[in-house]
Parts: sequence; C-alpha cells; structure tokens
Amino acid sequence: MHILMSVNRKLALIVAAIVLPGGFVILLGAVLLKAFKQTARGRKMCELAQRRVSTLQALRDSVFGQRQAA
Repeated sequence: MHILMSVNRKLALIVAAIVLPGGFVILLGAVLLKAFKQTARGRKMCELAQRRVSTLQALRDSVFGQRQAA
C-alpha cells in the first residue's frame, strides 16, 4: 500500500523544516522511517513497536486511571 503525498504537503513539510528549530532533523527522521517501513524487517519492527506502545498505554491506564478530556 503506497500513499502518495501531494506536492503542497511536501512543500509545507520542507518549509516547516526550515522555519522550526529542529525541523530538519524531524524531516530527516520521517524520511528515514518511511524508507525503513518499506522493508520487510522495518514493517516487522514497526508492528512490534505498536504492540509495545499499546501494552505500555494499558499499563499506564491501569496504574493512573483513564485520562479525562479537558
């Protein structure tokens, strides 16, 4: 499944990377993550990370209770 980004969105990301402090590092990280997710090993690692995050969120909710909307 390949998701195409519009030209406007790409330009907005590049401008934000230039304007915001640390934006270039974040943009570079996003490009590397996108490339990593296109490999079989990368997809496997992303699935593992999603499972771990959901487990940690469930643990946090059981310890601290559900978060309430403001």
